[in-house]
Amino acid sequence: IMKRLLAISFLLTAFVFASSAQVHRQSKGIQKGSSQHMNKKMEGLNLTESQKADIKKIREEQKSQMETLKSSGQSQEDIQKQRKAIMETYRTKVQTVLTTEQKEKMKEQRLNKKENKRQKAEKLKQDLNLSNDQAVKMQSINANTQSKLQEIRSNNSLTPVQKKEQIKALHQQTVADRKSILNEEQIKKMEEMKKDKMQNGDSQKRKFR
Repeated sequence: IMKRLLAISFLLTAFVFASSAQVHRQSKGIQKGSSQHMNKKMEGLNLTESQKADIKKIREEQKSQMETLKSSGQSQEDIQKQRKAIMETYRTKVQTVLTTEQKEKMKEQRLNKKENKRQKAEKLKQDLNLSNDQAVKMQSINANTQSKLQEIRSNNSLTPVQKKEQIKALHQQTVADRKSILNEEQIKKMEEMKKDKMQNGDSQKRKFR
């Protein structure tokens, strides 16, 4: 009996350790992803070392303000309002660091991103044979998702685990919203497209191993 108890105890300890390690890896992944998301916006701007240092300082200041706000004990509504104000101040300060040419380049990147989204939306409309009404609703769902995703990523008052949970919940809600405007045939087609995309992604990964 003693041996069985020790064996069970060992297995439980191993399970808890493995679960904790998994959460830690997921948390680091969210932190890394958030950092990469911010850095991606600065790609192609040819920032000088001085500019990089200035922007890093602005980010650290923003992070500190978010941490203070997180522990302020205010209502969620007030925190949300102040968080948006902090983000707006951050964007304004970053703009003061950039040259006119870099600002134009960033504007161009935003326009290109917008055009890419438009092309993807048009392709999705054709692939799923969406009606004009469905296409408009789909674009609204996608825009709402992107807006909420950006809020989650930039919300430094959330822990990495909380961000992961909210992103997962947002994804599930988006899938449900999309399916609510599609018929059975379109849902089946969408699932096939998703499966093909995942398979192509796995093929690309194996190619570069």
